[in-house]
Amino acid sequence: MASTTITKLAHLQIPLEDILKATNNFHHGNIVGHGGLGPAYKGHLLRSGELIKIAALRLDCRQGEGDIEFWTEISVLSDLKHTNIVSIIGFCDEKDEKIIITRYEPKGSLKEHLNNPNLTWTQRLRICVGVARAMSYLRYDDERDYGVIHRNINSSTILLDENWEPKLSGFKVSIKQSDNRMDQVFLFEPIGTIGYMDPEIEKIGGVTHKSDVYSFGVVLFEILSGKRAYIKNEANRYLDLLAKDHYEKKTLQDIIHPDLLTQMSGFSHRVRVSLSSLKTAYSCLKVEQAHRPRMLDIVHELENALEFQLRRENFNMVHLKISLDDIKLSTHNFSDTCVFRYTNYYTWYNAVPDYSFEEKRSSHEVKSKGKIPKSYDNTFIRRLIPKDHKIGEELFFTELELLKRIKHPNIVTLKGFCVEGSEMIIVTESGSNRCLFDYLGNDKDMRILTWERRLKICIDVASALNYLHFEMETKM
Repeated sequence: MASTTITKLAHLQIPLEDILKATNNFHHGNIVGHGGLGPAYKGHLLRSGELIKIAALRLDCRQGEGDIEFWTEISVLSDLKHTNIVSIIGFCDEKDEKIIITRYEPKGSLKEHLNNPNLTWTQRLRICVGVARAMSYLRYDDERDYGVIHRNINSSTILLDENWEPKLSGFKVSIKQSDNRMDQVFLFEPIGTIGYMDPEIEKIGGVTHKSDVYSFGVVLFEILSGKRAYIKNEANRYLDLLAKDHYEKKTLQDIIHPDLLTQMSGFSHRVRVSLSSLKTAYSCLKVEQAHRPRMLDIVHELENALEFQLRRENFNMVHLKISLDDIKLSTHNFSDTCVFRYTNYYTWYNAVPDYSFEEKRSSHEVKSKGKIPKSYDNTFIRRLIPKDHKIGEELFFTELELLKRIKHPNIVTLKGFCVEGSEMIIVTESGSNRCLFDYLGNDKDMRILTWERRLKICIDVASALNYLHFEMETKM
């Protein structure tokens, strides 16, 4: 290590005596893990008046190796400041001891929790987002003129704090390169952890930042399936190959952790809700590096998936739920005779006259609360058309959340909704005189719309828009 670099890092040096005290002389009971460089010990270190819980990675110097990795890790971490990257406290290079001190992350590594049934889908998505943000930061940051290729992204180098927030670690084989060279291939021997390594490295003879993207794709499928990237004695020992095969056959539900299936959609056993995160994971595993997504795009997709999942979890409208059986009865099992309109995302049905949803919704609830069943003669039923993307579902829940809060005479009233299996349906009141659109272009109907009625329509619509823009208590 050049003397100038050591001088630059001098402020991070910690006396060996302090580390021995912090770890109780490297007591065996304080070992929290074993890495490629040696064991890691937990302890408490007094630093600048603050007692910090630390992890001390102690190099096994008996093999006479690890010097380059030691200084690489310290040099890289000393420049990185990100909430999802492990924080370096300091280091020790004294009396044949080489020790790297970082903040201790109490939950250990992600690898230890892959099959943890208590690690929810939402928590897993948060971990995915956090790691993606860290990797995007490695790729580019305004305050640096270089990027970092990690070269060893895996579930063991992703640590978890007390709140399950991820902290990327393990920078011992990372590479610093100037921003304008990050897309170039850097000639290095294949190195990393089996099961995570980009297969293109051997073909092109080196790595790029897209090599990290491949490894992250493997981690995403580990999180989704609860399986490890490589299981030595299994027939399908490589998770990346298994995941790609299932994705292409549209059978991913066969490898997704069973405890996650219901959580992924909030209301039903469907994986379709998490399509964006699944597609993102698959795209990371593209064979050709140029076809893999940018980290910025990965962050965007995963953040959207998390936001959508949180919206579903916070969706509390049980009193408006209508069973699918009742919807089918009210439309003669979605008969074409009840259809009156098709739009981009919905098929519109007229409900059978005199069908009472509230009476059917829960006769027990009606009786216990003394409610009088209502007959919905003028009811629209809008059935979401299944598609291979999430836009329709996002529109569905956005509209439900909005209609739940709206109270205005010139805005349609929400009567209920249904989310069962693959069905997503909104039930609203209909206009007794149909839609304005139905009257336009028809000479006979146009005569019904007198000038006075037209002005009234304009005023009422303007009133509704003004309410949406300025008067709602809580805006979207």
